[in-house]
Amino acid sequence: MKHATFRLRGTVSGTIRPEIYGQFLSRRRWVADEALHNPGHPQADASGLRRPIVDAIAELRAPVVRWPGGCTGTSYEWERGVGARRERTVDWHFGYDVGNGFGTAEFVAYCRRIGAEPQINLTTGTGSLREALAWIEYCNGTGDSVWANLRRSHGYDEPFGVRYWQIGNEEWGSWELGQVGPQENAVRCREWAKAIKRLDPDLKVLAIGCFEPTQAVDWNLALLREAWEHIDYLTLHTYWPFDPTADDGDYARVLSGPYRTESAIVAIQGLVDLVAREKPGTPKPELAFTEWNCADATRFEMSPKWRPGETRYRTVDALAVASFLNVLQRQADSVTLANFAQTINVVGALVVTDEEVVRETVYWPLWMQRHHSGRIALAGDVSCSTVPGETLERAPIDVPALDVSASADPGGSTVWLSVVNRDRDNPVQLSIDLGQALATDVVRVDQLHTGDPLTMNTLAAPDRVAPHSEESKLDEDHRLELPPSSYSIIRLTTAAPLVTACPRTT
Repeated sequence: MKHATFRLRGTVSGTIRPEIYGQFLSRRRWVADEALHNPGHPQADASGLRRPIVDAIAELRAPVVRWPGGCTGTSYEWERGVGARRERTVDWHFGYDVGNGFGTAEFVAYCRRIGAEPQINLTTGTGSLREALAWIEYCNGTGDSVWANLRRSHGYDEPFGVRYWQIGNEEWGSWELGQVGPQENAVRCREWAKAIKRLDPDLKVLAIGCFEPTQAVDWNLALLREAWEHIDYLTLHTYWPFDPTADDGDYARVLSGPYRTESAIVAIQGLVDLVAREKPGTPKPELAFTEWNCADATRFEMSPKWRPGETRYRTVDALAVASFLNVLQRQADSVTLANFAQTINVVGALVVTDEEVVRETVYWPLWMQRHHSGRIALAGDVSCSTVPGETLERAPIDVPALDVSASADPGGSTVWLSVVNRDRDNPVQLSIDLGQALATDVVRVDQLHTGDPLTMNTLAAPDRVAPHSEESKLDEDHRLELPPSSYSIIRLTTAAPLVTACPRTT
């Protein structure tokens, strides 16, 4: 048995924005098209959406959803997805035809249905600023103008009120249609954001940043210096690849991903702070991870013949997702919006076939944190052993056995500890010190754990990996045993409100 201690520092580290629990839904085949939106399916409702999929997504309580891409978004023709005529068109990124029945109005209605704000990704690869502004006017226009009137002619008298608009996707990458260099991207983002803000200064503009180590400094510095006063978010993407055929299932590699990402977030925030010194008196852009997840490095669903037919995620991948959610909570002052990529099928939280809707293992930490965490991020310190992490430049790195995030309700009397035990073989006895007495030694524990961290849900056994809840009693030293390769959220109640956990949240 290994031992660890968590001590609350008695300080607030930030307000956790609910927007960090967002989702990403692309227009790709077997994502929005053919999976979620399938009017001919027996499960489809009057809007053409499959009800079990909508219900499963709604349980995640996503506050914001990004669409239509992604790579597929950089060549999207939005005019093809409005009005009555919705012919199939070729997705110029993937090279195959795709439906347009799920367009702007349908996306906005879907978001409102699940209680989310729509986040639209503007078309930069094959599109123009004129087309982008027309799209915004179509969605939000209130006057007697051509695009607002076009929306009205389609049966929508009231504007859609889309607040979040992202410029670009991954134009620093060679795979994108419309790849550009740092300065060209910076100037484009400046001009596009400037024009968007002239339409409505209250719109939130997200500009595509870069998280790739060899390009991040040049790309992000150029963008921040050019577009600073016009953008609200610097967006980043990160995936942690794994090879499921590796002898150990790439256990150490995938769990090291979120750990290394946190230090990179601090570095990117440093760039923002550096430019802030050049622009005193102006608000800083916030960070947004508009794509993030684990990814099976051996499979890429690029073919038009691909159909979903099996799950891909293991328990260990759910632990990595839980760890990054902990990172987002700890970095609440920097990262204020995030979109898990994706909701359906392609690196998805759900596997959707013609017959089945299955929750992947990675669905559950998203559900757990959304249902069992607070709005106040609390600072704390963990004392624990280390476990081997991934090997970098032939040298293995060590990572802490426990990954912990603490949050509280605005009243300060309920505290949630979100804890990942990365140790594959050993349980950990965790001693909890909140700095004051608890109202009761009985705590609620919501836990995701399987005997084998490579266990998967399958179409035949869709509930093999799922969280369970129980009440546990802490011993006299406030200790609780956490099984190996597990994710636990521990709910504690203090005898008196934590004095540092009482700022009001909006």
